[in-house]
Amino acid sequence: MALQNEDKLEVGYSSLQPKPKKWVLLMLRLLAFFATAAATVVMGLNKETKTLVVATVGTTLIKATLTAKFQHTPAFVFFVIANGLASIHNLVMIMGDSFGQKLDYKGLRLAMIAILDMMTVALISGGASAAAFMAELGKNGNSHARWNSICDKYKTFCDHGGGALIASFAGLILMLIISVMSIIKLLIKPKPDSTIVVP
Repeated sequence: MALQNEDKLEVGYSSLQPKPKKWVLLMLRLLAFFATAAATVVMGLNKETKTLVVATVGTTLIKATLTAKFQHTPAFVFFVIANGLASIHNLVMIMGDSFGQKLDYKGLRLAMIAILDMMTVALISGGASAAAFMAELGKNGNSHARWNSICDKYKTFCDHGGGALIASFAGLILMLIISVMSIIKLLIKPKPDSTIVVP
């Protein structure tokens, strides 16, 4: 007999499954927070003023000073609001992961985190898509509707908007990864350490 009574083989659930690394999700949330916060701040402060020739009467040029602001386009306003809410969501989730382990009510904490993460993904996706459409329209115009492009006149405004879009799409990709990790964490709940003793 290979095993004696004093030598026992222990096989348990905890020995088969690796422990999840909490810091990975925390770092992803921190990166997503910085990306969406950067998108919010850059687009929120995006403004450029130019003096342009609007008409010519005889030999006299008529000039007007025009300002391009994000508030002039509802899609950019929605973009700022969506990324701002995503930043707040990530900040609250970081604090909740760090300090809120005691706030689990009947095991609903993981389900609520997964649902809120999915809602945030949808919010960022809508805001970034709407802003990307308006950015493309501002860059290339629309010949069918006879809308001229504005990026040849407001280059800095368009460059800052493009940077905000890049940050927002980076935040969206990070939030997609976080959402998948939250769902996996919800589906694979750690079971109590059930140790089977094989004689």
